[in-house]
Amino acid sequence: MTYQVLARKWRPKSFEDVVGQEHVVKALQNSLVQNKIHQAYLLTGTRGVGKTTIARILTKCLNCEEGLSANPCLSCSSCISISEGSFMDFHEVDAASRRGVEETQQLLETVMHVPGSSRYKVYLIDEVHMLSKHSFNALLKTLEEPPPHIVFILATTEPEKVLPTVISRCLQFNLKNLTPSQLTERLDHILKEEKVEFESQSIEFIARAGRGSLRDCLTLADQAIAFSNGQLTADKVSEMLGTLPFDHVFSLLNNIIEKDSKNLLSKLREISELSVDYPRLMDLILEALQYIAVAHISPEALSESNIDKEGILKLAKTINAEDTQVLYQVGLLAKRDIDLAPDQIGGFEMALLRMLAFMPESLVEESKKKITEKEVQPTPKDLDKDSGLTNDKLSKNYGDLINKENWNSVFKSLELDLGTKQLISHCSLLRVEDSTIYFSIPEDKLEILNGTHREKFQNSLNNYLSIEANIFFEKDNDSELSPNNIKKKKKSKKIAKAVKSLEKDKNLQLILDDLEGEVITGSVKPKSKGNI
Repeated sequence: MTYQVLARKWRPKSFEDVVGQEHVVKALQNSLVQNKIHQAYLLTGTRGVGKTTIARILTKCLNCEEGLSANPCLSCSSCISISEGSFMDFHEVDAASRRGVEETQQLLETVMHVPGSSRYKVYLIDEVHMLSKHSFNALLKTLEEPPPHIVFILATTEPEKVLPTVISRCLQFNLKNLTPSQLTERLDHILKEEKVEFESQSIEFIARAGRGSLRDCLTLADQAIAFSNGQLTADKVSEMLGTLPFDHVFSLLNNIIEKDSKNLLSKLREISELSVDYPRLMDLILEALQYIAVAHISPEALSESNIDKEGILKLAKTINAEDTQVLYQVGLLAKRDIDLAPDQIGGFEMALLRMLAFMPESLVEESKKKITEKEVQPTPKDLDKDSGLTNDKLSKNYGDLINKENWNSVFKSLELDLGTKQLISHCSLLRVEDSTIYFSIPEDKLEILNGTHREKFQNSLNNYLSIEANIFFEKDNDSELSPNNIKKKKKSKKIAKAVKSLEKDKNLQLILDDLEGEVITGSVKPKSKGNI
């Protein structure tokens, strides 16, 4: 018996077998149960996510000999012939090869014919965006008012190229890319059923390489089975895909963050001796940086990811969020330009050396220092044990460290990025209660003050004052003592002083008298010594 590839052998035969498209399956099943059959459906999504499969299952539901149902019997002659592609009233049309208006008109001529022995005649037009404009126009009228025995199913990977007039006549369902965990779980099930030995990490590599497509994953699994002689190991699959395990990726990133140029070059030379797909390897580096960025904001979110969480968290402690974004952007640009380099090896190496160059030495050392300080940072209970201060006494002394009078000078000393500092400059200190410091902030600024800004401000304030206080914001549009208002008042005084100085300048007055001119006070600007 001839071998059947995994993608065809394990193609879902009913809605219960469809993976990762529950939002589409549920809607279709409900419409079938309620006997509300639409005249035309539009299925969109990238390759290998189930568009054609769902179209075939829907056709079985419409024409099953057991009756119209959300769960076809799969054993009647109609269900079997639809699965085999021999059902007379199911027409699959490849729009890429039949895109001309004449061919579309020929197809539409058959629409008026009633089904041979089934309830519905179904037309599946795959890659419908490939139809010419004239073909779309020829299809429009029939699509809007088809005979009651006709159902159109349009499938496309590029819905933006489909005419809006066509889309408006269809029920549109957007199929999602499958997540790596969904792909891994499905591969695990299929390979166990196929009695193929595999390491868990090997199917994780295949799942990532599939990029959301189950069909691509199954095709790669077929290839991996042949390549590794039926035993899927991480090393064999990595070699086949031309990628490296994540420990190598972590090693490269660690060398960059640590500015360890010697070990980085050594690692790059080691990699150059392997058969590596460099664009794919850059994808893995970008993926790791993405997880690092997530770890900075919410380490708990990594629990949903299929990745070495300990490795990511370890790297996240050695690089700040801003530098992570810089490295990610360098990697994106490098991936785009890698084919412009004399060779991909050189393009990849230059990209990593560019990342190394963009890691300031001072920031690396500062990052290490902050991590060390955070690890040994005493809590309010432990501060100044020799002085005999209790926790209650210490919290009462927060007000001595920061109050309305010194808030402006404290603000100027905080280490904040420009965006956060600009927002906080509109805040006034209201009061200090126990270990909580309350600030007022205008309503329009509160709307754009997100969790990242709050965290950066709280961390910077605590580091500067050597305390562990919580920050709370209250909405108040009257922030008289905010650093921003104080700065404006000082600026206004300087302008007023400058205007008076100009008015007393006899030489300037003579010039103005001769020219019959005047000083426009709104254009007077004092000399600036710096920004906030």
